[in-house]
Amino acid sequence: MSQNASARQHSMMKRLIQKRESAMFAVLLLIFAVMSIVKTDTFFTMENLFNITKQISIITIVAVGQTFVMITGGIDLSVGYSLSLAGIMMAKFMSLGVNPVLAIMLGILTGIVIGFLNGFLITSLKLPPFIVTLGTANIARGFTYIVTKGFPISTDSQFVLDLGNGYWGPIPIMTVIMIVIVIVASYALRKNAFGLRVLSIGGNETAALLSGINVRKYKVIVYTIAGVLCGIAGIIMAGRLNGGNPNAGLGTDMDTIAASIVGGTSLAGGEGTVVGTLFGALLLGVIKNALVLLNVNMYWQTVVVGVVIISVCALDRLAQSKRGI
Repeated sequence: MSQNASARQHSMMKRLIQKRESAMFAVLLLIFAVMSIVKTDTFFTMENLFNITKQISIITIVAVGQTFVMITGGIDLSVGYSLSLAGIMMAKFMSLGVNPVLAIMLGILTGIVIGFLNGFLITSLKLPPFIVTLGTANIARGFTYIVTKGFPISTDSQFVLDLGNGYWGPIPIMTVIMIVIVIVASYALRKNAFGLRVLSIGGNETAALLSGINVRKYKVIVYTIAGVLCGIAGIIMAGRLNGGNPNAGLGTDMDTIAASIVGGTSLAGGEGTVVGTLFGALLLGVIKNALVLLNVNMYWQTVVVGVVIISVCALDRLAQSKRGI
């Protein structure tokens, strides 16, 4: 492919991403407008809006790591149990009298180890990410029950409890952490060489190899980043639940994949943005919140979310085909 053709394709993809993010923002505004009229006294209140941001904070943090992984053409099914195990290990170490700061670091390290192991096995054994991360998910799940014996491990660390339930002024602390992570990750993906190489690997791994990119190293780094974010999310979740819980991360893998896909990340790799993932998580969070306020049966809520995911992907695919992408 010539440089001019590559530049044109990059420019077209950039415009498509901007239009997709603008479209999601417009949909969010539409939902806000409708709900503000239908549920004037409950939806458009500071309490409810911040409640939505709390509900999506942990999912968004983990989904940022999932986005990096998916951009390389991979997928991480271990994020939920990695999150759970990180919180459990932190709570366990604290219960043994370990310094709280060290216990938190060890909890995050748990997520890092799982992420690194995923990247190492995928690149070294040449196994599909689906298989490897499914395996490590079950390993992590087993350890959550080995350590806890099926029962939550409580923590009395005020710092950890504040991470999950505290506020800076009117803003939840976990929401502030989410925003910081989104800003840093967005910069890393779009504004420096690391992100461009990650996008190149997902776009065409063979071409990336031929251009001198160490594909193996970058894949290991990407899965490790996902592990770091799982560790951070696990500590926050432990604060929210007052301790480590073996069921804390149930469904997180599917929620993060859904947020990434709705936000425009391609399962085939090479395409996606962190801001898009934030919008995807926010869109799904707002829809769930609206359905709760409208007293829609919880089982139907799950159906609606599934329909939204399929509809968004179908519309996105239609838009791309019309542009010849």
